[in-house]
Amino acid sequence: MHILILTTVFPPEVRSAAQIMFELAETLKQRGHQITVITSIPSNESDRPPNFIAKFYQRDNQKGINIVRISTLPIHKSKAPAILRGIGQILNALGYFLTGLFLKRVDVSLSYSPPLALGITGYLLKITKNIPHVFNVQDLVPQYAIDLGIVTNKSLIRLIKMIEHFVYNNVQMITVHSKGNKDYLIGEGVTPQKINIIPNWVDTKLITPSEKQNKFRIKNNLEDKFIVLFAGVLGFAQDLDTVVESGAYLKQYKDIVLLIVGEGVEKNRLAKKTESLGLENVIFHPFVSKEKYPEVVAAADACLATLQKNLKCPVVPSKILGYMSAGRPVITSLPLEGDAPFVIQTAKCGVCVEPGDPQSLALAIIEMFDNQAKCEIWGKNGRKFILNYHARNTCIEHYEVFFKDILDSTSLPI
Repeated sequence: MHILILTTVFPPEVRSAAQIMFELAETLKQRGHQITVITSIPSNESDRPPNFIAKFYQRDNQKGINIVRISTLPIHKSKAPAILRGIGQILNALGYFLTGLFLKRVDVSLSYSPPLALGITGYLLKITKNIPHVFNVQDLVPQYAIDLGIVTNKSLIRLIKMIEHFVYNNVQMITVHSKGNKDYLIGEGVTPQKINIIPNWVDTKLITPSEKQNKFRIKNNLEDKFIVLFAGVLGFAQDLDTVVESGAYLKQYKDIVLLIVGEGVEKNRLAKKTESLGLENVIFHPFVSKEKYPEVVAAADACLATLQKNLKCPVVPSKILGYMSAGRPVITSLPLEGDAPFVIQTAKCGVCVEPGDPQSLALAIIEMFDNQAKCEIWGKNGRKFILNYHARNTCIEHYEVFFKDILDSTSLPI
């Protein structure tokens, strides 16, 4: 098959979406398929060649994957009003569509959402080139933005909902990573037979259980500490205020360190808040590369995943799967009715507390600190669960099967 992947980010970008789409493309290529990716030119200006044309259009090849990069509006960095960002996303999607028109003999396409607008690209390629489209929903946009109060204008919400329903109704297949996401889409009126659950995966060969006393601990003078790690984007949705504030309840535990690794719009504010509270047990560390990430997780005694309590969308943050693959126990502080607590409870790999409650989070950390033998068991349970249900090749094989089903079917639901 010739499979087209539409994604706004792809390596060398280092966001989680870029990694997921690269691993999907790489594995499908290894399984004998031709892969083309349409994506944006990397945001780092130093990555762009100096000639004029290459600032707007580039071709690349990574491990046999054909990559077409186009210049797009930097929506994810914009602080413009939501309506303008939405228009920008649609304009970017049209750029992807025009690029896709020049590709030859594509059998099936897949897009990563967000942004929702790439579903429109898939729809347009279907009606112009008869390419069936699979819409991979990672975050439930616009519900995600509504829950967080990012979008509040009722007219704008109605408009975005109309676009959402149009996309859902006009793609040939939708994939989601959890049952809660499928239930949400059914509630929005999507035909159940159109939705398939394919869990997100982990590269279990890259992220493995390994020795805690490693170079990262030594370099950062943390050899004798009980490290509680948060690694990822430091944004509004992650509710890292709860993590920082939990540090105030842990002052008497001199061996416990809350280590926050990553970058994001909230980092400077959180660092200032930590300083104003006089917390020496909350440490910020810069973002680390994909290659260094396994060493950082290995250095941890326990790992954190947090989300705002208002975020009602069912979601399993990808960092949780990485923590589990590394054999580390997990503490979550996120809405308990979501899918992530179900994973933690099913795998028996950690504890879940109410979101937005720093005291409860601190008590959960103390419980792990006082029961490190139990932590070892939780870590092993998590690793076993990942190997059984979230191994990279196993999950991606499902995509291959669904692509073949689409091409063989003559009566797809629409």
